[in-house]
Amino acid sequence: MSAATTSDIANVLDILRPAADGRDMLLGIASISVLIGFICSCLAIWMFLRFRKHRASAISNVAVSETAIRLRDALLTSGTEVIMTLGDGAGVVHHKASALLQAGMEGADAKRLAGMLDGLLKKGKPFQLSARDAAVGTIAIRGAVIEGSAVLFLKDLRTDAQNVDYRAVLDAIPVPVWTRGPDQALSWANRSFLSAVTADTLRDAIATNASLEDDAEIAIAEADAISQARRTVTVSEKRHVFSLTLTRLKDAGIAGCAVDVTDLAEAEITGKLNAEASSDLLDGIPLAIAIFGKDQSLSTYNDAYAHLWDFGKDWLDSKPTMGEILDRLRETKRLPEQSDFQAWRRGKLRLFEDSARHEEEFWHLPGGRSLRIATKPHLLGGVYMLIEDVTAHLRLEASFRLLSQVQKATLDTIDDGIAIFGPDGRLILHNKTFATLWRLTEDELSDQPHFTKVAILAEARLGQDSIWSIVSAGLTSSEPERCSEWGKTTRADGRIISLSMSRLPNGATIVTFADLTDFEKFEALQRESPNAAA
Repeated sequence: MSAATTSDIANVLDILRPAADGRDMLLGIASISVLIGFICSCLAIWMFLRFRKHRASAISNVAVSETAIRLRDALLTSGTEVIMTLGDGAGVVHHKASALLQAGMEGADAKRLAGMLDGLLKKGKPFQLSARDAAVGTIAIRGAVIEGSAVLFLKDLRTDAQNVDYRAVLDAIPVPVWTRGPDQALSWANRSFLSAVTADTLRDAIATNASLEDDAEIAIAEADAISQARRTVTVSEKRHVFSLTLTRLKDAGIAGCAVDVTDLAEAEITGKLNAEASSDLLDGIPLAIAIFGKDQSLSTYNDAYAHLWDFGKDWLDSKPTMGEILDRLRETKRLPEQSDFQAWRRGKLRLFEDSARHEEEFWHLPGGRSLRIATKPHLLGGVYMLIEDVTAHLRLEASFRLLSQVQKATLDTIDDGIAIFGPDGRLILHNKTFATLWRLTEDELSDQPHFTKVAILAEARLGQDSIWSIVSAGLTSSEPERCSEWGKTTRADGRIISLSMSRLPNGATIVTFADLTDFEKFEALQRESPNAAA
């Protein structure tokens, strides 16, 4: 150690020595400690911030790497499409993608493609488009956003189209196809055409200028740019119906195809014949019949329907709806009076909404005519209506009821019990005396009970006897009058009954029961009176 250094230390010690003995020395030590702690704290904070920055940078790098990996995976799975990225993610570009995009931007769909690209870049809106180039080719372009990058997938459909052997495709289909030049001479045809015209080779068909229907084909081709018609052609000694479609080509030639519609034509003819037969059948039915389709329009009707409403066939053939028919019937006062016609009309039209609804009702029209209306769902949709004029039937029923009431009132004036049994053995008419004589009620006899039931009820209340056996023999006999020869018989309760039977013109049998008990007693008294006087 040098003398200078020793001297300096000695000077410092000389300076500190006085302080070491006092408070100034402690204050200096504390200040130095605080300074050292502050410096250490600043160093720790700086190291923490630096570590945090490095950690954030590492996380960001990992995220970018993962995004790049996902983008790469998406691009690798694009199949036969070529890829390019747009915007901030630009950089992944297939060597052919730019050329395809440029071709699409030069075609007829350039404006539409530009709008879709703008939407992809600004709004992330995906799209798909088949863009035409400047020629006649097509480029399939679809855009999508993958991991924040706008990506285009492009596929050149022009190359695929050029590689297709269209003649082989046309030869494979079972439909005759051919082309003709401007002079209408055959220039090419597929195998189905050659088979239809019985030509071995295309050269043979061209040499003979073969045609399915020559005159008709030329006439059709001259008519319009695209023409269609049906023609009957003999193929392999069988008649076939072909639907010809001829299209005018740019060079003034034509391209044609013929679809065999023989089965369809036969089905149409059969359907037409069935419809005509059904129409004839409906016209032969006296009931008025109308069939309405799903759209509520009248599809079929018979003559009786037109005659019933006095509708013109021209108007009915215009296929009016059921609502229009109801409105017209209301105008001509041929509907039952309704307090709310519109609600009633809506109820009728709801028949088309419920496919399982059956309805039967009677319409009593203002003119005194009565109709029975039966409405049922049709198998092909819609509904069909059967209308029967029952005016005469109801009048006949009323007359018959009146006649029955008159007959019963007439029979009720007769003192003898009278019962009329039909050919089936049922009691069809009787008077009050008959019910009283056999102690039967009107409720028991009102439903036209069978003879056997009447006999059982009578014997249950009066006892068994031979009277109903005689009646049974008369009902089944061809000459019931002979049963009347037995004349009088005694009933189980002791009453003397006179029985007579007769056959009516309608096959029914009238049986008359007369109670002779009082008369017999009177005759017995008359016989005893002279003897008593003697």
